[in-house]
Amino acid sequence: MANVMNIQTVILQFITALTGCLGFSIVFHVRRRQWLTASIGGVVSWAVYLLILRIGGSDYAGALAGASAAALYGEIMARREQAPSTIFTVIASIPLVPGASLYRAANNYMIGQAQTGRELGVYTLLFAACMSAGIVVTTLIFRAVSKQIRERKKKR
Repeated sequence: MANVMNIQTVILQFITALTGCLGFSIVFHVRRRQWLTASIGGVVSWAVYLLILRIGGSDYAGALAGASAAALYGEIMARREQAPSTIFTVIASIPLVPGASLYRAANNYMIGQAQTGRELGVYTLLFAACMSAGIVVTTLIFRAVSKQIRERKKKR
């Protein structure tokens, strides 16, 4: 990704993330009143990903941070909307999914470029692993902290 990104490009990416997430909200049968809330999470995760890239982080660091933002957003919105956090976390993660690199990996294998296909396949798997780690670690920390807060409130 180029280091220089103009504001129009960023705004277009945010609009694309929002509309893509809106489409997945519909496909995944999210309640209509939660479509926008779930879709905004995609903009948040993509913004964090772009921010990490902008400050010089790798794609993998961006995936980890973006997915962490998606998980945190999902946990917060779940409590606000009284709905499962999975709804918001999954939708917010959609812009980060490395579908293009997976397609390129498979395509390279099909046209006989096995080495390039392997490299892209490894990149895709590592990117997805970073996303998974970001979601799992953030969710575990959030829930542990939430449990501690609830227990302290009960003691009062």
